[in-house]
Amino acid sequence: MTRSWGRQGGTGVSVLHLVLPLLLAACGQSPEEMRAEAQKSLDAGDPAKAMQLADEAILACQDKAIVYRLEQIRLDALAKQGKGSDVAKELERLAGAYPEQVKAALYRAPADKVKGGGDTPGAIDILAAGDKRFPEDPSFKQGIEEIKNAGVNPEEVEQLKALGYL
Repeated sequence: MTRSWGRQGGTGVSVLHLVLPLLLAACGQSPEEMRAEAQKSLDAGDPAKAMQLADEAILACQDKAIVYRLEQIRLDALAKQGKGSDVAKELERLAGAYPEQVKAALYRAPADKVKGGGDTPGAIDILAAGDKRFPEDPSFKQGIEEIKNAGVNPEEVEQLKALGYL
């Protein structure tokens, strides 16, 4: 008889979720140590490795505060890779999972990084999502104005029109 590595008997718990914390403990790295390693990789300019380490630590961690910090590392890694649409989706997921922790700054900082990574449409999406979630914060409209003033291509003009910013 063989067992598959997947969902077990409808419990919603995978074998991997049960075994991974034990494997990590055997390797001697705590989730906090893995978080520090992921942050170190991000700071060293390796966002792909940072995401991998953060994902592994999230699976192993039961501490919601550490998981949230790992989620922030993942978000920052996506932003540094210029993956704006992924960042926007993750922000919305995090806002649902961590409504008390997610503030306007969590939206604004990745938007700047995504734009710096060359994904202006992604930055616009993030700023628009932040403006929708935090309409009292003027920094989102200011960010969109900065993008408009820097010059936008025809696709970005259409995107801004569709979002109601032109």
